[in-house]
Amino acid sequence: MRKSSLAGLSALALTGGSLLSLATPAQAADATVLYVRQMSTACTDTGPGTLAQPFCSIAPAVARVTAGQTVDVGQGTYPERVTIASSGTPEQPITILASNVAILSGATAGFVIDGQHDIVLQNMRAKGAVDVPALDLRNAAGITIQGGSYGMASVSTAPAVRLTGVTRSTLRQLVASGLALVGGVTLDAATTGVVIRSAIVSSGSTFKTADHSIGIRVDGPGNTVLNSTVGGFTGGGIEVGPGAADTVVVNNQVSNSAGVGIHNRGAAGTAITNNTIRDHCFEGIRVDGASTGVSVQNNVLITNGVGSQQHCDPSADSTAVIGVHDDAGKMTVIDYNNISQPGMNYAWNGTRMNLDAFRTVSGQAAHDKETGLTRDHEDSANSAAPGYQSTDRAGTARADDPAVPNTGAGPVTYADRGATEAVGTPIAGIDATPDLGNSSVAVDASASRAGFVPITSYVFDFGDGTVVTQDKPVASHVYSTTGTYTVSLTVSGSDNRSDSASLNVSVLRRTGTIGLLSLVNLRYAGSPAAGLGMMADQAALGATAQLDLADAGNGQVALYSRATRRYLTNGGSVRPVTTAVTETEKFNLLRNADGTVSLRWGGTNYVGVPSGTAQLTATATTIGTREKFYRVNVADADRSFKAGANGRYVTAESGGTKPLIANRTSVGLWERFDLVDLGNGQIGIFARADNRFVSAESKGTLPLIANRASVGAWERFTLIRNADGTVSLKAAINARYVTAENAGAKPLIANRTAIGPWEKFTLG
Repeated sequence: MRKSSLAGLSALALTGGSLLSLATPAQAADATVLYVRQMSTACTDTGPGTLAQPFCSIAPAVARVTAGQTVDVGQGTYPERVTIASSGTPEQPITILASNVAILSGATAGFVIDGQHDIVLQNMRAKGAVDVPALDLRNAAGITIQGGSYGMASVSTAPAVRLTGVTRSTLRQLVASGLALVGGVTLDAATTGVVIRSAIVSSGSTFKTADHSIGIRVDGPGNTVLNSTVGGFTGGGIEVGPGAADTVVVNNQVSNSAGVGIHNRGAAGTAITNNTIRDHCFEGIRVDGASTGVSVQNNVLITNGVGSQQHCDPSADSTAVIGVHDDAGKMTVIDYNNISQPGMNYAWNGTRMNLDAFRTVSGQAAHDKETGLTRDHEDSANSAAPGYQSTDRAGTARADDPAVPNTGAGPVTYADRGATEAVGTPIAGIDATPDLGNSSVAVDASASRAGFVPITSYVFDFGDGTVVTQDKPVASHVYSTTGTYTVSLTVSGSDNRSDSASLNVSVLRRTGTIGLLSLVNLRYAGSPAAGLGMMADQAALGATAQLDLADAGNGQVALYSRATRRYLTNGGSVRPVTTAVTETEKFNLLRNADGTVSLRWGGTNYVGVPSGTAQLTATATTIGTREKFYRVNVADADRSFKAGANGRYVTAESGGTKPLIANRTSVGLWERFDLVDLGNGQIGIFARADNRFVSAESKGTLPLIANRASVGAWERFTLIRNADGTVSLKAAINARYVTAENAGAKPLIANRTAIGPWEKFTLG
C-alpha cells in the first residue's frame, strides 16, 4: 500500500532528507514501464529508466522492477547473464519483454529465475552459453516464457533450458537450440504442473557428439508437452523418466534422432497421443521399465527403427517401431496408431514381431494400421484417448472428411491420427495471361483444388482497386494504365474455409510482335512450354517462336512468349518463366550494321545460340555470329507474291535451286517467304523452300535466286507500297525494280527503272 502524503513527509523530517532528492526515484518506482535502450546516447545504468533516459543494460532495470511493472528491452546485443530476483503476483506479474531484437550473448548469456514467482519473460533471446543453461529456472512458480529463443554454443555442456523445482508454469512458443546440444529442455523430478506448448527444440547434432542428448526430458510428475516440434538429438526426442507420473505428450512432431522418438522410461500414467514421429534410428515409441497405465494412441509413425540411415548405428535394424518391454505391459494401451508400412514393427518384451503376432501376445493394437496410404490416418482416431485435444498442433479444430468413412472411436469419430488434422482447406491455384495488345489480363483459377466441399466463391483482386467475386474460375480485366500489378485470388467453400494465392503480372505497351531468326543456323528461336529454354531449332515462325516486344522503359524491352504466356528471363539460360517483368526480364534490342539485331542483358552480356540443340544463353561479352538474329515481324512472315504480269505466284523453283519465277497457280512451301526487317526501310526475302535469302544475283544482272545463307549487299530490297494496293521490290545493289520478265514467262530479275504492270505484285 502506498503511504499517505503525511506519512511521507514525516519520514522525510525524521531522516533530515530533501524533498527534491527523493522526487526522481519515486517517479521511477511508480513508472509502469522501465526502458532499456542500449543504442540510445542518453542511456545510463544509474538513471530512472524512462524512455528519455533509459538503462543501457538489462540487469540494472531488472534489479529495479517490482510487481506489476514491465522491463521493455530495445534492440541490441547485451553481454549479460541476468538474474531476476523479484517476484510479481498472479494479478500483477513482472514482465521482461523485448520490443525489438534484443539478444543476450556470451559464454554465460541467459536468464536465471531462482526462488521467484509470477514472472513473464517475453520474446527475449540468448545465445552462446557454454556451461550454464541459456534459461535456468529454479524453485520458481507461476513463470510464463512467451516466445524468444535460447541457443547454446557448439561446445556447450549444459541443456539450453533447465527447470529445477518449478511449478505451475508455461513455456510457450520458445525455441531451444544449438549445435550438438547435450539437452534441449529438462524438467527435474521436483518440477510439476509445467506446460511446454508449441515449442521448437532442435539440435544440429552430427550424432557423433553430445552422447545421449535428449530433446525434452521430463522427470517430474504432472507435466505436459503439447503441440511442439522436437528433432536432431543423439539420444532421442522426448524422454519421460520413472518419477514423471501422469505426463501428457500430445500433438507433437518428433523427428530425426539417433535414438528413440518418445521413450517412456518407467513412468506411470503417461498419455502418448496424436504425435507424428518419424526418422528415428531406434523405436518411434518405446515403453519400458516399470511403466504402468501408459496409453499410446492415435500416433503416426514414419520410417523409424531404420539403421540404414546415415546417422544411425546399424544395430538399429534389429529394433521395432513400437516397443513394449520389461514389466511395461501392465495396463498399457496400444491402439489406433499408424505405421508407415508393414513389417516386423512391434516388440513385446524384447521380441520383434508383426502386427498380428503383437495383437495375439499383448491383446493390444486392435485398430492399429500398417499402411503408406496418405489419407489412411484421417477420421480414424480415438477421441476418448487420454490427453486427446479437440484441436491439432496448429490449433485447428477437428474436421470430417466426407470422402473418408468415420472409423474412429469416442465422441468425435472423425478425428485424425497424428499431430495434424486434415481440414479440407481448398488450395488456390492461379495463372494469368496478360494481353499486351489491349492492356488486359485473364486470370485462371481452374488449377484450384477443392477441400472437403466444392469451391463456391472465387474472389479476384486485380491490384488496381478492381475486385471481382464470382462462382466461376476465370475472370478478365482491362487496365487503364500499363504497369506491374499484384493479382490475388481467394477461393472459398461452403464451409467457409479458404485459401489465397497471388502473382505479379506486367501489362506493358506492346511495340511489335516478332520472331528471332538465328544467323548461325537460320532457325527461329522458340520454346514449346513455360520454363523450357529457348532454342533456335524451328524452321518456320510458328506459334512457339512468336514474341511480343514490350516497352520496359529506359529504352529496354521485355519479350513475351505468346505460346507460353510468359516473359523471357535470364537465369543461366533464356527461358519463358515469369508473368512479371523485373530487371532479369529486361533487354536492350540493338541493331547491328549488317541488319541483324542482338539482345543485350544486364548491360554487358549478349544472348547467343551455343548450338541448334542448346538453349539460348546470355553469357557472351561481345557480339559474334552466334549473338546475331534477323528480326522478322510476325505480320511479314509466311507471305506470298502474286505477279501482276500474269496473275501467277512467285516460286523458288525446284526447292530454291533455280531462279525465282512467277508460274504457280497456288501457294505451297516453295511459294512462301518471310520478309526480314533489316532496318532503314530495307528487307531481306527469306525463302521457306530452302531457308535461304533471295539474292539479286551478280549485282542484279542475273535473275533472283534463293541461295544465300546471310544478307549482304545483293540480298537487300526496299518494299514499295503502290497506290493500288500492290507492292514492288527495289534491289539495293542496283536501285532497279524487280520485274516478272516477259509477262512472267521468264525468271524475276531486278533490271527495271520504273514500275509498270510487270513490276507489281500482290502480297499475300
